[in-house]
Amino acid sequence: MSAETILEFISTKFYPALLVVFFFGLTIFVHELGHFLAARWGRMKIERFSIGFGPRIFGWVRGGVEYRISWIPFGGYVALPQMSPMEVIEGKTQSDAERLPPVPPTTKIIVAFAGPVMNLVLAFGLAVIIWIVGLPQPINPPIVGWLEPGSVEEQLGITPGDRIIRVNDRPIKNWMDITRVVAISREPDVRLVIDRKGSRQEYLVPTHMNPILGIKMIRLYPSGRPFARDVNPGSPAEQAGIRPGDKFLSVDGVPVGSAHELRELIGTRTGQPTAIRILRDKQILTLTAIPAYNEQEKVGRIGVMLDDEVEYELVRPGPTPWQQFADVFRLMADTFYALFHSRETGVGARSLSGPVGIVGGWWHEIKNGGLMRGMWFAVLLNINLAILNLFPIPVLDGGHIMFALYERLFRRPLPARLVHAVSTVMAIALISLMLYITVFDFKRFFRFRFRAPPESSQTNQPVPVPEPVEP
Repeated sequence: MSAETILEFISTKFYPALLVVFFFGLTIFVHELGHFLAARWGRMKIERFSIGFGPRIFGWVRGGVEYRISWIPFGGYVALPQMSPMEVIEGKTQSDAERLPPVPPTTKIIVAFAGPVMNLVLAFGLAVIIWIVGLPQPINPPIVGWLEPGSVEEQLGITPGDRIIRVNDRPIKNWMDITRVVAISREPDVRLVIDRKGSRQEYLVPTHMNPILGIKMIRLYPSGRPFARDVNPGSPAEQAGIRPGDKFLSVDGVPVGSAHELRELIGTRTGQPTAIRILRDKQILTLTAIPAYNEQEKVGRIGVMLDDEVEYELVRPGPTPWQQFADVFRLMADTFYALFHSRETGVGARSLSGPVGIVGGWWHEIKNGGLMRGMWFAVLLNINLAILNLFPIPVLDGGHIMFALYERLFRRPLPARLVHAVSTVMAIALISLMLYITVFDFKRFFRFRFRAPPESSQTNQPVPVPEPVEP
């Protein structure tokens, strides 16, 4: 393995993964530290401070408290036997809670609140850094780069180069805004206002449900170049000489501007020698591959994991902390709106991201936009974690607050057996939901691959073109 290959692996895979681990660990640590410090202040019995769930990897005991790192890295906990019982997640308590001195409900509320508050404090601190240093913003203007020939959109009169400025009366700044507004639309069609050389026109465009992402989309695509993120060993693409990082320019002379367009063109050419033009190191190469039939998708595939090229531009100063918080709240509001109107929007649990999807999205942000994009994602996650944890659901911090409020209002705690039963049921339900969402995270990941079985294919030797002029 060459030094260049090692450096590329470190910069594109290991470094982003390391930052994801750091920020995720910091998020969990700060949340649990809030509970820990509040419990210390309230003179409560603390048994364990754990990053992760399940069996212990390693740890130590100090001052009567066990500090540990556990095997399941999707959260953490501070074991407080004087709070509501949480044995289903935290394991058996070593203290007899009935013999410990009672804790006032107000103290329990403060302890439960402390975790989310610390996440908001961390989010604000990171947001201030982003504001000062600046934030790389993806360059994805809401300009139509490609649409399917003969499609309804083309028949309506939409053309490449049109700028979308409003969707369903909501102003649009970039292509991500389009995706979000279309996804939460309750109608089968969306209204687009398009600017074409200073002239504005309105179109009613149909939506379709994307089976991979589980959200509504429109058949209009941004400008850009799809590139090979990975190539399956032994696939037609590898045999043709396609490498990770290659940018696709055309298929049999037809220019491609998105991964979707490339998939469509390759899919129609099963078993046919296909000329594929790529851009590699500022040289245009022409390769020949024979797409193999994919049993699952019923189309031709060449064995490439695709992604669309996204360029970033550093904007300094970055958005203010208040803008960043407002953007996150707006995104969460849109998500809850879409879930509440699931029948019309089609957004359900399978459309959400679990731990796998979150880590994958985080890694992707850092890989493409660097440290500051990773920090921006950490702001997003910490605010989400703080708010979701305050939901009045047993097992979450909001559940502890709900039980403590009941105790303060009626001057007696709920029966321990009832609290234990309800907490156990809710813990199983939440774990099941998380596993359900994670299954769809994996499905989305693997369905983005061209799952073509290895077949022999004819290949051409790469032919460099002196002037790298893209078609």
